[in-house]
Amino acid sequence: MAEGKFTKDWGLSGSTIANAMGKGKYKSRQQELHDQIAAKNGKDISIPTNFAMELGNWFEEHIIQFACDRIGLRDVILEFGKAFVHPFYPVECSLDGTAVADNLTFTPNHEKGIYVPFNDEITINGMGVIECKLTKDYPKDEEPEDWRGWIQLKTQVECVGAEWGILLVFHHITNELRYYFYQRDPEFNIELKKIAIDWQERVNTEKYFDPVTSNDAWLMYQEPEEEIKVMDNKYIDIIAQIENLDANIKMSEKARDELQAILMQEMGNNERAICGDYSLNWGTINYKAQPEKIVPAKEAYSVRRKTIRIKQGG
Repeated sequence: MAEGKFTKDWGLSGSTIANAMGKGKYKSRQQELHDQIAAKNGKDISIPTNFAMELGNWFEEHIIQFACDRIGLRDVILEFGKAFVHPFYPVECSLDGTAVADNLTFTPNHEKGIYVPFNDEITINGMGVIECKLTKDYPKDEEPEDWRGWIQLKTQVECVGAEWGILLVFHHITNELRYYFYQRDPEFNIELKKIAIDWQERVNTEKYFDPVTSNDAWLMYQEPEEEIKVMDNKYIDIIAQIENLDANIKMSEKARDELQAILMQEMGNNERAICGDYSLNWGTINYKAQPEKIVPAKEAYSVRRKTIRIKQGG
């Protein structure tokens, strides 16, 4: 079974590099930085293992072995018992697996699941890194998604000093296994150095990124003070714009609801309807029966609001 996590919770790692580059799907770089600062200060940010994760870890080992046998890789290693630290930069990673190739050349062959992003072919030799992902999502483009293991694989290659890597993605909804081949890119190593040094400095000094979203700003300032701040009048225009946008949203929601009512009246009890090139579906949502749950007691606590309340006059 896959070994799990060996890297520490604060500091750049293969599994967090996509977030740190602003390319994560589920977590912004500001959220990643916030969590790592919290971990540095003693907070447990680990995610409890659930059944799906345990099953995925079990499948990974067998998928890697199967995939390597299928394309002629040898000396597959699936257990390491440690993290791999970059020899020069503050970044580390865990590995799913490694394997050895003997001057094997691959060209894109989508019927066999072979993809060589950004190249016409690839020749691999010596030890390389194998990263494995399982997903219920449908396959998309010919290029791998950065957040789903591709940037992680690039980082692993740099940490262990390999010249190539393969990202395996098993789409179990279509029973499709894809091989994404990667040849070490010196340009990525330069980018990794810059990000790793900057990230370590931010974690150590607790220096956040300039906020891009309101959630970015909320993460920076979570301990409100009661003292009233007198703001420069230049911000009145921003406040007015927010109020105007809020009013437009309310008007749009009201108009949308009225238009929905017209369509609903016309459909009546029909679950489906067709209008020109449009298909309409006003079906039902099914909820499974659930046992009664006893909600455990929680202590009182306060959290700063994620939005600003605006009131004019007083």
